[in-house]
Amino acid sequence: MLKRLWARITSINVPLVAAALFASAILHILATLATPALTPSTGYSLLARGLPPNTMRILPPVTPAEQPVPFLSPDAHYAVCRFDTRTGTVNLSAVLPDPGWLLALYSPDGSNFFTSVAAPNRRPNVSILLVPGDETWRTAGAATPNVAVTGEATLTIPANKGIAVIRAPDRGEAYRAKTLAELKRANCQFQKSRAL
Repeated sequence: MLKRLWARITSINVPLVAAALFASAILHILATLATPALTPSTGYSLLARGLPPNTMRILPPVTPAEQPVPFLSPDAHYAVCRFDTRTGTVNLSAVLPDPGWLLALYSPDGSNFFTSVAAPNRRPNVSILLVPGDETWRTAGAATPNVAVTGEATLTIPANKGIAVIRAPDRGEAYRAKTLAELKRANCQFQKSRAL
């Protein structure tokens, strides 16, 4: 019995098996990379469908029956803005007061190209100017008094349109009014193009 098993193992065409495994691995990688392009609806298209451009909206609480996009966390509140800089700049500002808050920018293909996370020793005000044309944007300190501006950084934006998402943790009923008030202060406003 062992001799027959050993004979079968030694009769395997090793180069053929290696080629089959290599081809399977290549096919798996290609299928994984092609999936986003073949998906009929993306998170961007699901959110953008109901959002006016350059306007911040607070999403309703996430429940099993009510989810604007799949896999949103039910223990958080969300505000979103569909920005479009093709005809001018967009000023995006938010306050990230406590740990757990974050602001993230996504391109239409789902790529996250900017994230600001609240931290104990960071200033809570975030102000971003999304600029059209050369596809660059700047981040700067908020224009409110008593906020230290630490300088400017210029980065490349991968798209002239996308989605801004502010995520605020739900810390319970006692904090809910304060959390929603901070989300309502977030701004995503179109302004005409100007020289920088």
